[in-house]
Amino acid sequence: MKKKILSLVLVTALTMGLMACGSVKGANRDGADDSQYVLKIGETQGALCHAPLQVAMEKGFLDEEGVKWERVDFGSGDIQAALGAGTIDCGFGLVGKFIQPIENGLNMVITAGMHTGCTKILTRKDSGIESIEDLRGKTIAVSSLAGSEAVTCRRALYAAGVDISAASGEIEFAVYSGTDQPVALMNGAVDAIATADPVATNAQNEYDLRVLLDTAATEPYADEYCCVSFVSRELVENHPDVAAAFTRAMLKASAWVSENIEETAQIQVDAEYVSGDPAANAQILSTYLFVPSVQGGYDALKNVTYDLKKIELLKESTDPDELIESSFKFFDGVPDSYEIIDGQFKEVN
Repeated sequence: MKKKILSLVLVTALTMGLMACGSVKGANRDGADDSQYVLKIGETQGALCHAPLQVAMEKGFLDEEGVKWERVDFGSGDIQAALGAGTIDCGFGLVGKFIQPIENGLNMVITAGMHTGCTKILTRKDSGIESIEDLRGKTIAVSSLAGSEAVTCRRALYAAGVDISAASGEIEFAVYSGTDQPVALMNGAVDAIATADPVATNAQNEYDLRVLLDTAATEPYADEYCCVSFVSRELVENHPDVAAAFTRAMLKASAWVSENIEETAQIQVDAEYVSGDPAANAQILSTYLFVPSVQGGYDALKNVTYDLKKIELLKESTDPDELIESSFKFFDGVPDSYEIIDGQFKEVN
């Protein structure tokens, strides 16, 4: 097996020729040697929507950027805790779950939007619930009260005029693991579930569930990047060329995924990032928009931050504009995106 949980996989040393054409070159402005720095990439199993990060590692996009790297598998652990402890330098995730931790001092900055989609709010067709507004007075299962799915759910409820404050009692959230949510829904323990793929789509198909919201299709979320790349503040400060190279590799990998959905799904299963049937996984991936964008990532951060401020999930003292500016990094030498033309990556600005 190529990868094992809790293992560290260190890429073998790059050849001199590769280093010569890579983008990480020698000492940075602080005197640290970026060309020798080993980037610690955080990743866990089961994350279908992390396809760009997985492809960046498996297809050599990081290597082509001159990055030496190792993959840090943290199992079911929290990626934010791993970042805070310095176990990882960078990674991939849903933008909604990062904003409050950044407000509270988490040492990370977002660098680009990777794709749209991947979260759904589902209910049984016999529940009588036909819209987000109908969730008033109901119980919704989420994997974490601070997770991106819960954030998406709160945003949608607020937009539908539902009072999401704890004092109102109009909505109750119950915490279940992602895999337990469909069972909780079907046995009547909860009225709806807010969960990410592949659990969401698999549950929808298996139990013929009603989709109340699909961030890959429901406006305004369908045009908003849900998943982003991020790096630690320390990486930006001490190894900015490595952080920029990681971001370029991620943009290229996401663009490559958009052109190679079936191969991506096969890579994910073969390398044990996810389980399941590659063809079924490819069908899910095909519903996302893999058109990466630095500006799109910034815009998603802005949208979610403004909503969190509006629904009072940020501190009263927090200036949303200041939080947005401190939470995102634009790099010189990194284009807004890439597209593939005649098999070659072309910068898009």
